[in-house]
Amino acid sequence: MSSFEAAFHAGVPGIELDVHLTADEKLVVFHDDTTGRIELKIQPEEPARNLCLEVSSLAELRSLSIGTHIPLLDELFECFGDSLYYDIELKSRSKADTGLASKVAAAICSHNLESNCIISSFNPFALCHFRKAKSTIPVGIIWSNSNELYWFLRHGEGALISKSDFLKPESSLFANMASRSPLHLLPWFSGSQEKPIIPWTVNEPEKACDFIDQGVAGIISDIADEILIRFRAEREPAAAFDPPQKLSLKA
Repeated sequence: MSSFEAAFHAGVPGIELDVHLTADEKLVVFHDDTTGRIELKIQPEEPARNLCLEVSSLAELRSLSIGTHIPLLDELFECFGDSLYYDIELKSRSKADTGLASKVAAAICSHNLESNCIISSFNPFALCHFRKAKSTIPVGIIWSNSNELYWFLRHGEGALISKSDFLKPESSLFANMASRSPLHLLPWFSGSQEKPIIPWTVNEPEKACDFIDQGVAGIISDIADEILIRFRAEREPAAAFDPPQKLSLKA
């Protein structure tokens, strides 16, 4: 939660977060599928329990000594409300409907944050399940060249399965929008020229500003506050963009 609070106080208008469904059906905000990496980072001298979020209860997860407690999605919404924009990544490796999508949709609606949220995932089937639960909130496919992805999902093919409203390629795949249109990224995807693009993770301010000049719909970054300062310092007010639509802090 501290990273989100830092982003908010720095004036960053939006945050990107990862949501898992625990064994007792709680929506927790946590990046990794397991806790081991963070445990070792916080207490390297102690053996890690390395719990898997999807098969652990909230109580088990919060019993770990990994700094501040793992927040619930509801707690995040209660803390920041409509003062932020949320790019919510659904973390699920299942093709089946696990209940994650519908519960996230319900949480968004219960806090009246439909206009503040977009949904993204590496898993196109999770996006399909979300679209069935709440069709009015935009969904977008994430992809990279990582070997952790199935080979048929490494070039954005999941956009076709999920009928994505926007695209989230790894920044190295975005290249130069002036010479590479979205159609180049997805040559088989009809209408991809009109799909908004949000590259990740962009941690070089100069590159981020260049991407913004090329017309990206948003930026995912670990240093969004620095990028925001750099952009505002280098551009005239008339050239400034609307921050809520352009920056997101990865946490």
